[in-house]
Amino acid sequence: MRKITIAGAFLLLFVVLLFLAAHFLGVEPDRLNYEYAPDMAHTVAYKAQTPNPFFRDGRTEQLPVEGTIPRGYMPLHYGLSEEEARRAGKELHNPFRSDSTANLQRGKWVYQTYCQECHAASGDGMGLVVQRGFPPPPSLLLEHARKMEDGRMFYIITFGFKNMPAYGSLVSREDRWQVINYIRKLQESQP
Repeated sequence: MRKITIAGAFLLLFVVLLFLAAHFLGVEPDRLNYEYAPDMAHTVAYKAQTPNPFFRDGRTEQLPVEGTIPRGYMPLHYGLSEEEARRAGKELHNPFRSDSTANLQRGKWVYQTYCQECHAASGDGMGLVVQRGFPPPPSLLLEHARKMEDGRMFYIITFGFKNMPAYGSLVSREDRWQVINYIRKLQESQP
């Protein structure tokens, strides 16, 4: 019987201490209350481009680990030269089927959005920009363009060539291949 009384007394003392602690710590729903051991809930946040003593170089912004590739990015290991364009022509191959209607429709949309202003709807190189004084690009219907490898055409779209700007940052990798399929379809339809 005595153990129950001692246990009850400790329980009562604990409850009283809990209420006193809540009263003195200020439990108010409209303001920030006391937080014991926040651990990682409130870490020190360093602003970008400010010194950070945690890292050896003292910088907050860290370079990615050498050899890492960002998610969703496929690197192209080609330089900006004619030799690299030839190498791309030999090494790169179109992963998309040229007989797929969906691929051709996507390629047509990309062509109309990015290529048609210079190369024209027919591919002859007399687009609206050319009619306003920009130097004409080579026709996509000439024998040289017909014999060009898909990989080389992909390289030219990606990195640009002569007056053609680089579209690698504007057109996704898949869309570049699909526009090549559409250009091949244009070449087949024109004599």
